Amino acid sequence: MRFYNREREIELLRKIIEGKGTRIVVVKGLRRIGKTRTILEVLKNGYAYVFVPKDKSTSIFLEEISEDLKIPLFRKLRDFLVYLFEKYEFVFFDEFQNFYYMDKSVYSDLQKLIDKFKRENKNICIFFAGSSYSLINKIFTEYSKALYGRRDIEITLDELPVKSVFEMLEDLGIKNIEEKVMIYSMFGGIPKFYEIIESASFKTFKEIIKLLFENNFRTLLDEGSTILKSEFGGEYKTYYTVLEAISFGKTRLNEIASVFDNNVNAANRYLAILRKDYNLIARIEPLIKQKQKEGIYAIKNIFFMFWFRFIKRCESLYEQGRVNEIIEIFKNNFNAHLGKIFERVWYELILEGHVKLPFPFTKIGRQWGKVADKPKGENSYEIDIVALNEKTKEILFGECKWQSKVNALKIARELAEKTQYVQWYNKERKESFAIFAKSFGKRINEFEGKKVYCFDLKDLERSLKRKNFRCT
Repeated sequence: MRFYNREREIELLRKIIEGKGTRIVVVKGLRRIGKTRTILEVLKNGYAYVFVPKDKSTSIFLEEISEDLKIPLFRKLRDFLVYLFEKYEFVFFDEFQNFYYMDKSVYSDLQKLIDKFKRENKNICIFFAGSSYSLINKIFTEYSKALYGRRDIEITLDELPVKSVFEMLEDLGIKNIEEKVMIYSMFGGIPKFYEIIESASFKTFKEIIKLLFENNFRTLLDEGSTILKSEFGGEYKTYYTVLEAISFGKTRLNEIASVFDNNVNAANRYLAILRKDYNLIARIEPLIKQKQKEGIYAIKNIFFMFWFRFIKRCESLYEQGRVNEIIEIFKNNFNAHLGKIFERVWYELILEGHVKLPFPFTKIGRQWGKVADKPKGENSYEIDIVALNEKTKEILFGECKWQSKVNALKIARELAEKTQYVQWYNKERKESFAIFAKSFGKRINEFEGKKVYCFDLKDLERSLKRKNFRCT
């Protein structure tokens, strides 16, 4: 599979490689996200690649790396490091955090060597990559750690953008735009899963689902646990509980606290760790806040959203081979999941500038809040996408519907009712609406004097192929 995207990271890495002196580069991100491939895209010749295993002793590691690199056998890690740094200008340590389990003293050895090289202005570039986001963070950013302050550049690799994923699927022979959205809603922007699709020569969503549910696709079933257990260690069950709750719609603090017997402090603690230490969730606030404490929590990674909702949830059913029940759960819940991903797709395309709104926005996000004087169950509203320009007082309200033959007039009417609860330059603002759907039974261009922009899957396809696709 060819290399996709990462242009900004590649450009930065190339500048670093072309530089002089001692340069320390840290690249972190989840397992399977493409860290190794990205670094190797710029390291073409004359480098040493050192993979650090988690479950091997120092002596076995040194024996194996001696054979791999065709270098002398060393008995001490420090002597091995000195040899590497004298022989190579570029050295790449992959899964660097695993030295933590093998021999922690390597970090202080590296600190001394890096400090010595910098004093001597030695021409060497050392890359450290790791898939344990939390552990790599500790090694390089905690004041008490030996390598604190030693990194010159740090790059965090996130999921590939939706445009790159759809381009990848196109190259794999998956042409149907609806199927692209459905496959993206399972694997998100993790490149490794698309390599699996390529190796198995899948061409349709049905083929992937058949393998997943009927043939017990262990690679995917185990992947979520493999990634997360390596991060969470012994407390993984507690973190699983929080993430699973969020995946099933418990997104507010009081709802998440219910899994801790309504202990808000415990919920807050684990949410903070998941957000700051592990970078797995995000706290989202309404674009136009009415109260200070209105945030909700969302899983950042699309694959984990899918994994908790359809794989982890059915773990015991998989073990018992109860395939029909798993398929039934999937059929009953997949459309709701798709609806959330469809919203994310359009949001990202707008944010990245692939879809141009009728005005340049200064802020974009979601909107929700309470409605006064309405009974419980009817006293709240949500709007999927809101974009505004604070200078011109223009605002666009958007609604996403993963449905076919949508009646745009009906949605516009419902949207207009909700927008009256949004307190933002009420008398001065200029409003417009956007409706995103699989297809429309009836499109409209205007509602009560306000412009309405309708986008369907064909428009989505055009926006991915054409730069700066505009509202018309």
